[in-house]
Formats: sequence, C-alpha cells, structure tokens
Amino acid sequence: MIHKNKTFKINEEHIFLHDKLQREEAIENLSSLVASTQEAFTMSINASWGAGKTTFVKMWQAYLKKEHKINSIYFSAWEDDFSNEPLISILGEINSYISENFEQKPEVKAKLEKVKSFGSKVIKRGFPAFIKGATSGVLDIDKGFESAIGAISEETTKELINNYSKNKELTEAFQDAIKTLLNYIDEDKPFVIFIDELDRCRPLYAIELLERIKHIFGIDGLIFILSIDKKQLSESIKSQYGNIDTNSYLKRFIDLEYNLNNPNRDDFCSFLYKEYEIDKIIQSKEIESSYGNLDHLSMMKYLIESLDLTLREIEQAFIQIGIVFKTMQPRLYESHFRVFIFFIALRIKDQELYLDLVMKRKNIDELIKKLTFPKKINNSKHDFNTVIKSLVYATARDEQELQNIIKEQQKVLDKIQDKSSEEYQEQEWLVTLLGHKYGQWNDYKLNKLIETAIKKIEFLDKFNFEGNSSE
Repeated sequence: MIHKNKTFKINEEHIFLHDKLQREEAIENLSSLVASTQEAFTMSINASWGAGKTTFVKMWQAYLKKEHKINSIYFSAWEDDFSNEPLISILGEINSYISENFEQKPEVKAKLEKVKSFGSKVIKRGFPAFIKGATSGVLDIDKGFESAIGAISEETTKELINNYSKNKELTEAFQDAIKTLLNYIDEDKPFVIFIDELDRCRPLYAIELLERIKHIFGIDGLIFILSIDKKQLSESIKSQYGNIDTNSYLKRFIDLEYNLNNPNRDDFCSFLYKEYEIDKIIQSKEIESSYGNLDHLSMMKYLIESLDLTLREIEQAFIQIGIVFKTMQPRLYESHFRVFIFFIALRIKDQELYLDLVMKRKNIDELIKKLTFPKKINNSKHDFNTVIKSLVYATARDEQELQNIIKEQQKVLDKIQDKSSEEYQEQEWLVTLLGHKYGQWNDYKLNKLIETAIKKIEFLDKFNFEGNSSE
C-alpha cells in the first residue's frame, strides 16, 4: 500500500483522537474565549508554513460545534482567490453554509436573500466607473483610454463625494442584514468564520480581504479567525506598499494574535513511523544488521530535531522514505537505511547544502561543521554525530580518497591517550564506520553504499510531493 499525505478528516465524535501535537488544551481555552463574547473581533493564528495550522483550525471548528454549539464556516482563501472581489468569496461561503444547513427553513433563506441583495449593491458601489487614480502605473491600460479617464476625473470625484452618504447608508443596511441573519441562526452565540491560508493568496487579494473584514464585516456576533504565516503575509504586504512596518499595519485589522507552537515533534514522528509502517517495510527487506544499537526511529527523531524540520517537512520525509524503502531490493544492509534517512531529511530541509555535499562543492571541515550538532539528542552509546561525520567523509569519495581519509582519522585516534574516554570511543567508531566492508567479497564500503543510496534518492525527483500537500 502506498501511503500519501492527504487532508486530515476530523472525527466529530472523537475530535482529538489523532491529536499528536497536544493541541486539545489550547483549543479548549480558545473556544472558551470565543464563546464568552458576541463582540466583533478578528483573531489570527500565527505559525510558519507546515506547522499544522489547517488541522488545528479544523479541530477547533469541530470542537466549537460539539462542545459550545457555535456555528461556523471554514474556507481556504488561497483556493478562492480566483475571485477578484473577496466580498464575493465570503458571501459565497455563507450562502453555501445556509443552503446546506437550513434548507428546510425558508425564513432563514429569505434573510440570506436580503443579505445577498445588499451585498451585490455594495460590490457594485465598490467599483467606480472611472479608476484612473487607482490604476495609473499599475494596470497596463491603453493610453487613449487613460487620457479619456483623466478628462472626466473631476466629474468622477464630484460624483464620489455626492454618493458618500449613500454608500455609507448602503454599507450599514448590508451590515444590519447580516446581523439579522446571524441573530436568527443563533441570537445568543457568535458566528465564526475561519479563513485559512491567507498568506498564500495573491498579495492584493489578501490585503483586500483584510480591508473587507475590517470595514464591512465589523458586526457584533461575527468573529473572524485567520490562519496565517505572519512572516509570509508581511512579505505580501511589502510587495504592495514597500518596506513598511507590517506589524503596525496588521494591527489595524487583527485584534488578537495567537502564536501556535509545536510542542511535541517526537510524538508526531512516532505516529508517522507507525502510520507509514516503516518498521514493517524494513523487516520485509530481510535486513542484515551490522550496528543494531542505533534504531532508525531514533535517528529520524535526531535529524528532525537537529535540522529543525517543520511538521509538513517531517511528513514529507516519511512519505519519501517510505517510497524509497519500498523500492529497495531485499537483503540490504542496515546502514543503507541510515544513509537514506540522513540524505532525505537533509535534502528536504536544505537542498543547497545537500548539493554541496553530494557534489563536493565545499570542503569536508565546513560541511561537518554545518551538519553535526553540539547538542547530544540521543542517549545511544554511539553518538549520531559520529554517523553523520562518517557519511560526510565518505560521500562522493573514490576508493583512494576514502583510504586517505581513514588513515587521517586513524592518526587522530592514535593521538588520544585515554582509551576509556568518550572521545576515544567515538573516534574509534568513526574509523570503524569508514573502514567497514560489506558484501561477500568485502569490496562494498561506505562510499559505494552512499553512491547507491543517492542514485536511489534521485528516483524521488520524478514525484511532485508538494502539489497535494495539506497541513
């Protein structure tokens, strides 16, 4: 069976059944906060790309419904940014929600029609016929048309001034219609709109959506939850307005920020190891154990922590490891798997550093400094840093180069006086790893093993692992 990343489906009866990141307490507290007010406000859930924001807000949405009986809608702004007007997207989602949940209540649908009627007028008012000031230098329009706009821009300005009061009254009527609809759905509880992946939208669309929420949907009883990568959204804003203070800019639209952390990557890693049946795949290959005291799960956790992989990157690593392991021939060596784990995790995290290593673009000492970690994360007798050092030394080396490296490292070992020291034990193991011979004829060494693994990893380049990804 091929395992793949797919949209996480929430079990509505057991919402936190597969919660491997200990999100339950945060969702309970945030839900109590939302349920305690009917004031209009906008909250952001801030986390980096791949940190699990989508799963978090979907669990939160399910929890609000189950425990607080709070109605809500969820939609991905990124999937809806084909629309030129964010107001259309928001009203479209509300329309879908009412149609699906209140089909047998004509009075609710009647109030929705009133919202849609006022909404269409607000949208039309938002597109003045003459837009020279808004488009000059931005849109590639015909010069003759631009001249025509300039000739009548004075009249347009007068028209906008005269229509100011009418536009304001229309917006207020639209807001009243929304409020009436929401009160009819539930007078005592807020209505929540979760908007996900705003930071992935076209910059102008993202900014306009924030504008609509602030100026049109500031309605008591309506709460917006924005799932964002604040750093990425800030870059989108700068692309439109230049190098401005984006924190101050976003505070105009967001009343409350919540930073989503990833407290337990170890548990997530253990869950995926079991989910993708890595242990069963390894067993099926009839592995010949050479250094059995280092299990693959521990090494994966070590690399995930050391390379600081995001949740999305961790899942990508497991998917790719699963594919490569499945395509390997039986009766390989345990060391093959450690090699695959290291190179796949490195390539996912830092493609350039991976290429520096496999193409010998930087010297060994520089690479070892970048790829070994001062913190000893594992409790194994043999530190994983020693494994990584051996891989760096042996990568892209021919037989003579490898022999020279082994001699150099043996000299380092001979200079260590205390043979009971940790330094001596690790250096001795490094020499052993570099010089270990595999195969019936003892002609298959670590450099050849790495060469085989890298060729196998190149097979992954034929796959698109990002196209259907979800958090």
